[in-house]
Amino acid sequence: MMKRSMQGVYVVEFAFISVLLFTLLFGVLEMGRLYYTVNVLNESVRRGARLAAVCNISDPVVLRRAIFNSAGDSGVSSLLADLDTGDLTLRYLDQNGAPVASPGDLVNASGFAAVRYVQLTLQNFQFSLFIPGFGVPITLPVFKATLPRESLGRHPRADVAPEITPC
Repeated sequence: MMKRSMQGVYVVEFAFISVLLFTLLFGVLEMGRLYYTVNVLNESVRRGARLAAVCNISDPVVLRRAIFNSAGDSGVSSLLADLDTGDLTLRYLDQNGAPVASPGDLVNASGFAAVRYVQLTLQNFQFSLFIPGFGVPITLPVFKATLPRESLGRHPRADVAPEITPC
C-alpha cells in the first residue's frame, strides 16, 4: 500500500533537482565562455598595441592581426565571431598622453617625432549569453593597452634614408 502512494515522488524530486542542476551546469559553462572572451579581448588589445609599436603607422594589417586574422584576411576574428577591426581604436600619444594629430607626418615635429606611446582600445563589446531565457547581452568594460613606441616600422641606417619594414 505504501509503495503505491509513493509512485510519482521520484519524478517530482527529479524535476526539482534537475532545474537546479541544469541551471548550475549552464552557469558554469557561461562563466567559462565569459572568461575565455575576456582573455581573447585582453590579448587582442595587447597584441594590437605591440604590433602598432613596432609596425608602420600607415599599415592596415596591424588591426587585422590584432584580432588573430592573417594579414590578407578581413572581417570578423577567427576566435570570436563578434570581434571586428571596427571595434578597435588605435591612437598615437605624445609624452603627455595627448593624441598626436598627424602621426604619419615625417617632416613636422608635431607628427611622427612626437609619438611616444601607442594605445589600443576596445569598448562596448557585447557578450551574449546562451542560457535559455537569459538572452540579455552584457556590455563588457573597456579594454585598453598602452605601450611605449618602438620603431613604428622605421629602421634608420647611417648610409641610406630610413627604411620602412612591413609587418
